[in-house]
Amino acid sequence: MLGSVLKGVFGSITDSRQQKYELELARECRNNEQALAFQQQINTGEGGLFTRATRRMLALTLMGTLSAVVILCTLFPSAKIITTTNLTGEGTTSILFGLISIPAEQTTLEITTGALSYYFVVVLAPMVTGFYFTPSGKR
Repeated sequence: MLGSVLKGVFGSITDSRQQKYELELARECRNNEQALAFQQQINTGEGGLFTRATRRMLALTLMGTLSAVVILCTLFPSAKIITTTNLTGEGTTSILFGLISIPAEQTTLEITTGALSYYFVVVLAPMVTGFYFTPSGKR
């Protein structure tokens, strides 16, 4: 008798979990169908071809510009890009909790194009390439 009771209790728990799983699966299928219908409406009709062509043109323009900058920075890695920090000259450096205040300086910041090229290749290029050229299920 105990076996029957345990089978009944655990069977009902298993059945409820199975039902919950099936409901979640049905909800996810409905959401996927709606997303596919939405993408189909966007990509078909008068605006669909224009949208695809515009996206491709922007992607190629951005990748071409990024590639040109990286190539120039790689060819001339020791060129310096100099900028100043604190352009407006605002702010002060406080010593002893504001007892002595010295106006903030305008210091220069130097970045070499080699560092910029390294940043582009390591961070930006994979990010942009992954965003624009990874297949997303659209035609």
